Amino acid sequence: MICRNLMLGCSTSTDWGGTLGMGSIDDEALAEAIAGARSWRGVLRALELSTSSGSGIKYLKRRADRLGLGYSHFTGGRRWTDAQLRAAIADARSWSEVGERLGLLGGSRISTLKGHARRLGLNESHLGPVPTAGSTHPACGPGSLRHLSRTGSLLAAAWFSLRGCEVAWPLEPCPFDLIATFGGKPQRIQVKTTQQRSGTTWELSLRSSGKAKAVYDPDDIDFFFGIDGDFGYYLIPVAAVGGFRSISLAAYAAYRLDPLRPSAFSP
Repeated sequence: MICRNLMLGCSTSTDWGGTLGMGSIDDEALAEAIAGARSWRGVLRALELSTSSGSGIKYLKRRADRLGLGYSHFTGGRRWTDAQLRAAIADARSWSEVGERLGLLGGSRISTLKGHARRLGLNESHLGPVPTAGSTHPACGPGSLRHLSRTGSLLAAAWFSLRGCEVAWPLEPCPFDLIATFGGKPQRIQVKTTQQRSGTTWELSLRSSGKAKAVYDPDDIDFFFGIDGDFGYYLIPVAAVGGFRSISLAAYAAYRLDPLRPSAFSP
């Protein structure tokens, strides 16, 4: 801590430095304070001045510029300096890599990096775009339809939940996958997914997944919730397909549901 006895008296002078007695701060003391600080408020703190005045910061910055004192090492609330950002951008091939080099996680920080890069006039033309929400996360593999069968019940539950229906999961073993309350009562839902095409349509198996591959008893379930490989959703009453082992979904377009995407919902 650099200690200086500064007069903090009142004055009508427009010279802020003179008002607070900053003229008594010699150049060496200012240079030492800037070298040891990480922000302008840190400089004020080192000089034992109030850190709440923006005018004081402007005065010190003008004086530092006049003396040629560098302060590119200031980070403020950041954990990296302008020099580190400059080096990271020069060596990286994408904005994500810039963030990684600076020890940042999450795409939301990249907009801040880009803002500082523009402020510093850095060349960023060689950097690739920021990954979108649909890009593969390094912690997960790419999306694949081979996982559709084990996520079908979750997708169906999400469809019902987003429409305000109560959803419950039955205890295993059970002939249905979930219970959704609509139409004034709980409905037993058996979820079926398909990746099997037949011409221009999808074939949906209505048999059980066990070794027996049996047809479902209409007394055990109320609806089939079908999901095809294009993520088309169908809610088909068991009475409409009773006794069938499989169906062509093109013949059941009347039971197709609105899609599971934001545009399908009201604000």
